[in-house]
Amino acid sequence: MSFLEDLNDGFEKLMQFREATGYATDTYRSSIPPFINYCGKNYPNARYITQEMIDSWLESYAYSTNSKAAFISLLRIYTKFLCFMNREDFIPDNDYSTRRIPYNPHVFQASELTVLFNRLDSYIPHTCGIQFNPQLILPVYSRLLYCSGMRPQEPPALRRKDVDIDTGDIYIRQSKRHKDRHIIISEEMRLLCKQYDGLLGEREWFFQRPDGKPFGGDWFYHHFINAWKNTGLPGDPRPYDLRHSFASRNIINWLNAGRDVMQLLPYLSVYMGHSELTSTLYYVHLLPEELRKSVKIDWNQFAKIYEDVRK
Repeated sequence: MSFLEDLNDGFEKLMQFREATGYATDTYRSSIPPFINYCGKNYPNARYITQEMIDSWLESYAYSTNSKAAFISLLRIYTKFLCFMNREDFIPDNDYSTRRIPYNPHVFQASELTVLFNRLDSYIPHTCGIQFNPQLILPVYSRLLYCSGMRPQEPPALRRKDVDIDTGDIYIRQSKRHKDRHIIISEEMRLLCKQYDGLLGEREWFFQRPDGKPFGGDWFYHHFINAWKNTGLPGDPRPYDLRHSFASRNIINWLNAGRDVMQLLPYLSVYMGHSELTSTLYYVHLLPEELRKSVKIDWNQFAKIYEDVRK
């Protein structure tokens, strides 16, 4: 077995172990294989991952501070797993760790969303054919993220059969922590999906590339970043902020309607696929200060929930 085959074999065993124990593998599959291929190509006669390989990879790959920290964290688990199988691979120590820069989510204003969606809608494709027309796909893809609060990695994983265009029911398969869930989209979103589906016809994936494969997460990310830059608006949002804005907007609408936020938050938590209510409570802290001080929010109850979770 070659060095590359050996590394890939160990990686697949790690993925199988994580899947069997209910943990996600998506971030590993997008981050570790490029490093494995780099090692196999540049060090074909090696037997183990060395410090030199890691240093060389980090030097050649332009990671941001947060991306580097995330990669090292995944690589550390991968190399520990290899060593668990009686290998002698180098495990990056704390010297490789970088302090992550906290990210403050961007909660979109309605006016910002209008400008952003207009930019995405007016995208001029460089390819022909309805099966791969970004001008057709981007309006549906972007609005689905915002209107349903899906995670950015979830729309590419949707099969056509997962989206019931007659009822608006969407089946999300094995997303974070390998949990399935169903969500119901609004009537406006359902009609947009139905129109889009009718134009593209038979296919396996709801959002599908010309080669019959689903889109990767980077596809929308690059279009989103370019569209935002072209708006001329301030800030540096990410696609994930559409999910943040979905949650915050729902809470704001409940407050404006005089609804009991504390009673409704568990429903939002289930809809968004959160494993703990504390993850949903996070969105309350993104609200404007005047809303966070609203008497509709029982802050004592919040404190009690956090206290119960810590026990």
